[in-house]
Formats: sequence, structure tokens, C-alpha cells
Amino acid sequence: MKTIHYLVFILIGISITFSLPAQVQEKVTPVDITFNKTSTIVFPTVIKSVDRGSRDVLAQKTREVGNVLQLKAARKDFPETNLTVITADGVLHEFIINYCEEPSRLVVDMSANASEGDRTPSRMIFSTDMTEADLGEYSQGILRSKRILHFRNTSKYKISLSLLGIYIKENVIFYRMRIGNHSNINYDIDFLRFYIRDNARIKRTASQEVESRPLYVEGAVSTIKGRSEAEMVFALEKFTIPESKHLAVELFERKGGRHFQLRIKNKEIVNARLLP
Repeated sequence: MKTIHYLVFILIGISITFSLPAQVQEKVTPVDITFNKTSTIVFPTVIKSVDRGSRDVLAQKTREVGNVLQLKAARKDFPETNLTVITADGVLHEFIINYCEEPSRLVVDMSANASEGDRTPSRMIFSTDMTEADLGEYSQGILRSKRILHFRNTSKYKISLSLLGIYIKENVIFYRMRIGNHSNINYDIDFLRFYIRDNARIKRTASQEVESRPLYVEGAVSTIKGRSEAEMVFALEKFTIPESKHLAVELFERKGGRHFQLRIKNKEIVNARLLP
């Protein structure tokens, strides 16, 4: 991972490292930037790559926080341009960038419910001591291992979602997952997400459900073809959960109804295998 020095703006080129074909955000977000002030975009998960349409836009990712992008104008009154950002959840965010002497807002929150009146802002995702290359190396090593440490499985419609192992290194927990398609119909993945949820089956509220977004994903694919399977490793920030809650892994099919939820208990998380 490239080291980006704080307070020094650099020109960021294309460096796509996330293997899942990006899901394009439905709308383009306008952002005004200026010469003497910094505009900040906060994403719901870690930034993987940035592409500027023009060198008139200066951009930096801060070293300490992985989901914050800071923007500034290299010169005044530049013509309209664009910016694209791919985040660790496989979403491609599109922006139209314009120069404005006095922008009406200097912080743009890209959380999924940012347009709603009652919303929870995106939290800062602080970087670990591990680089992206480190996360990739550990994840690939886990995928190469033939040893299954945990096995928790849910299946229906001839599709299965399985947990094969939980590992920990420093402040990162790695979850090894397998999706099996035993039908003749391709399974197109809409999303696979992790939530901390209450065990009690009551109506969801913001206080009862918290999404934990991956820092890194290895082996991600967008389609599981018929009669095949795929294994992936999801690296998440370290956490434990009380006995009244569980970690839910949700898998949804795009334009289909084959949806799944796998429960992981806290006792399984605290027994994660320590990576050397």
C-alpha cells in the first residue's frame, strides 16, 4: 500500500486491487471544491482506488484513516471534471467535480442512508499496522490451506453458504467463507454483508443492527456458476460481541430470491486461530 503523507496532496492514479467487478452507484454525486479549503468525502468502507478525470483535482487518502478522501483544487476556475472511487465493498462511486470559491459543504458523507433525515453518519475506519499487501498475503495463505477450522453451514434452493475458518492477526479477523451452487442455474451475487444483531427476533432498529464492513476481500466473484463453488476471505476489524447478539452473514442474489443468513456466535470468534 502506498504511504500517503498527511498534509501533502498528491496525484493519485488508477490502482484497482479489488477483484469483484464494481457495482456502480445509481446516481452521480456533485462535489464542489476550492483552492484554499479542503473538501472531504467519507465512504462507508475502505478506499481501494481513485481515478481523477483531471490533474486540476488534487486528492489524498490519509494514512491514519482508510475511508476518507480529501480533495482540493490545483488551480482556480478549472472546467468541470469527474472522479471515480472504488471501495472495499466493490462499489464504484461516481462524482462530478466543479470549482466553487465558497462550497456550500466541505464534508460529503457517502453512507447508504445519507439522504435520509434520521441517519447514522459513516464512522472513521482507522488503518491497522498491516498494509494492503499484508492483508492480501494472509488472505491468500488462508485460501491455500486445506484445513477447515470451523464449519457452520446454511443451505436451501441447492445453494450453500459455509463458514470454514476464523483467523486473527493483530487487530484484523479473517473469515473464510464458501458459496456452493449445486443447481444448474448461475447464482449472481448482489451482496455479502456482515451485521452484529440481537438474538431476539424483534423488529429491526438502528440500535439492534450494526454493519461491519470488510477492510479487504480476497477471491471475491460476482457469479457462482451452476455446479461450482467459490471460496473467499473477508478481513474485518477485530471485535467481540455480547452473548445477547450474534454476527450475521447475509448473502443476497441479484434479481432473484435465493437469500441466506448464517449466524456466527461470539464463542466462535474468540476461538479464532492466531496467524503466525
